[in-house]
Amino acid sequence: MNTSPSVYLIDDDPNVRKLLETSLAVHGYSVQSFTNAEAFLDAQLPELSGCILLDVEMPGMNGLQLQQIVREKDSCIPIIFVTGHADVPKSVEALKAGAFDFLEKPFSQQKLAALIEQAFAADRTCREQQQLQISHRERFDRLTDREFEIMQMLIEGSANHSSKTIAEKLNISPRTIEHHRMRILEKTEAHSVAELVKFAALAGFKV
Repeated sequence: MNTSPSVYLIDDDPNVRKLLETSLAVHGYSVQSFTNAEAFLDAQLPELSGCILLDVEMPGMNGLQLQQIVREKDSCIPIIFVTGHADVPKSVEALKAGAFDFLEKPFSQQKLAALIEQAFAADRTCREQQQLQISHRERFDRLTDREFEIMQMLIEGSANHSSKTIAEKLNISPRTIEHHRMRILEKTEAHSVAELVKFAALAGFKV
């Protein structure tokens, strides 16, 4: 699904929200605003694209807690935290947990816009990598259980696992292993074991 990037603004201060909504709109950004973390989660957005502009301290669930939930959903959308001076230690904690960056109040609108552009670029790259992993994972989904088992032996020890070695470990004939190897390469669209290892890495398998 192609989703236009948005800035998901989450801040409990209505004045801050209004100011940022106006400023971001002037810079041409699509903005979706939420009064708190719970409202953002309740919206159940199907796909996040762009970046999250998130206040650290809010009534109820704070920004760090929301960050953890977003990451648990395997979303790689960048999170930019907006903080006051007293929140700097928490911002450092957020960065360690994978936040994209943080802005300390007061900040210039130009700095914010530049950071959003960087976040959008990072989001595009992450989404492209995720899509690449999915497309390569689909190739390996074509394998039977036996083919998958042999494929793992091939990629984990490509320099040492000859057909004879694998055949001995599985107690089947080398000729059968050769047949499976041929089918594995065919189904994964790899032209060699070396390329199979590359595709497996792109699919997220340990190699």
